[in-house]
Amino acid sequence: MPQITLEHSTHFDSADFRALALEIHNLCVEHTGATLESCKTRVVRAENLIIADGSPDQAMVHCDLRILSGRTPEQKLALGKAVQDSMVKHLTQYDGPRQISVEIVDLDKPNYHKVTAG
Repeated sequence: MPQITLEHSTHFDSADFRALALEIHNLCVEHTGATLESCKTRVVRAENLIIADGSPDQAMVHCDLRILSGRTPEQKLALGKAVQDSMVKHLTQYDGPRQISVEIVDLDKPNYHKVTAG
């Protein structure tokens, strides 16, 4: 925890997703009290997207951010706003029509299992 997925259209292939992910990790620590060591981000390139009217110039990046339950609505709101601001700051490679979104989902503590080995 947190489990983070950054899904993007091909318009953002040249984006520095490593820098963005590291900033999101720090925001998770700041806003939720998560440890930096527990943050994990997957970057997923989505080639087959239909956005809005289907025009090929439509672009998107979505951050799916899963955190352990127990955070307040205020913490989640602040985290979502900070992550979206970070995404807007980092994702300047494409200036056509684009959608940048964040969704924060609670991971149910009793149903989340993790082991760290090695």
